[in-house]
Parts: sequence; C-alpha cells; structure tokens
Amino acid sequence: MIESLFRAIVEGIGLGLTLAILTGPAFFALLQTSIRNGYKSGIAFAIGVFISDTTLISLSYLGALNLFRDPKNNFIIGIIGGTIMIMFGIFNIFQKHPLDLEKEEGAAEKLAVKKVNLGFVALKGFAINLVNPFVILFWVGVVSVESTRYDFSHLHIIALFSATLLTVFGTDILKSLGANKITSFLNPKILIWINRIAGVILIVSGMSLIWKVVKTFL
Repeated sequence: MIESLFRAIVEGIGLGLTLAILTGPAFFALLQTSIRNGYKSGIAFAIGVFISDTTLISLSYLGALNLFRDPKNNFIIGIIGGTIMIMFGIFNIFQKHPLDLEKEEGAAEKLAVKKVNLGFVALKGFAINLVNPFVILFWVGVVSVESTRYDFSHLHIIALFSATLLTVFGTDILKSLGANKITSFLNPKILIWINRIAGVILIVSGMSLIWKVVKTFL
C-alpha cells in the first residue's frame, strides 16, 4: 500500500515536471504578468491556473467532462476559448505599462495609488487555462488512463494528481520569481514590447485554436 502510494506520488511529480516544461498561452501569460506587475501577480496567475487544473481533473474523474469528447461540443468551446485568448491578447498589446506613467505629470502620485487586482489576475489565469479545449481533453485522457491503472483507488488518484498539481504550481512560482528578477534590467520600452509579444502570442494561439476546431468540420 505504502509502496504503491509512493509510486503514485513519484509518477505525479514526473508528470508535473513534464507539464512544467511545456510552453503554451498560459506559460507566456504567466511570464508577461510577472514581468509587468511583479511576482505577486505571477503567483496569483499561477493560483488561477492551479484552481483551473484542479477543477478539470475533478470533473474529469467524475465523468462530467466526457461530453467534450463530442466534436460538436469541442467546436463550441474551441471557438469561445480562441475568442477569449484573442481578446486577452489585444488587451495586452494596447495596455500601457505602469512605468510609462513616469513620462506623465504627477507620475509619483499615480504610481503610488496604482494597485494590481490580484483577484482579476487569478481569474485571468483560470480563464486562459480553462477555455483551452486541448487542456480539457488532455486531463480527460490522463485521468481516464490513470484511473484504469490504479483500479479507481481514490487514495492513489488523489496522491498522484496532488503531486502533479503541486509540482506544476511550484514550478510556476519559480518561473514567476525568475521573470520578476529580470525586470530591474529592463527599460520601459522593452517592457512594452514584452507586453506586445505576449499579446501577439495569445492572439496567434487563439486564432490557431479556432482554426483547428473549424478545420475538423471542413
């Protein structure tokens, strides 16, 4: 029993490390958020992703997400998800960085009162991760496979996915701290371009997502 639980935890950590090195819309959004607004915002974003993944795994285990295996449902969520990513991307491209305020009169006062809504940042992380149908299908597939391997032992499944999610969350925090550390070496213009590049990546990811789901019906 203890040996099998240990194996489940080790496999969960391995799966988490594998997910940690993958790059996608959420990865670039995490880095951009940390560079732009600080490591606390990056951690808030990571919390949103963590809650999103936890929700998807729980629903997958309960069988509630099997409906997304239907291509028609996948099409709908793909269109909605791609549109949301594009909207976030456009917002990033045209949003000013707080350091731009240094060029404006009364910059010190504006910077002093400007605060980041961490709840909104967490919601952004939750949304960007949740609306990606490929993330949904990934967790549905992984949960299905692992549930079969462990003969639906609740304890083993909880141990495996807890280890997976905590590993991903831990690496996301490290990414956030690392991204924030380089902020002091970047000038406002570079920060603005980082915003724009992250926005373009989100827009391209959204358009690619829409094209992939549309292509299945052509």
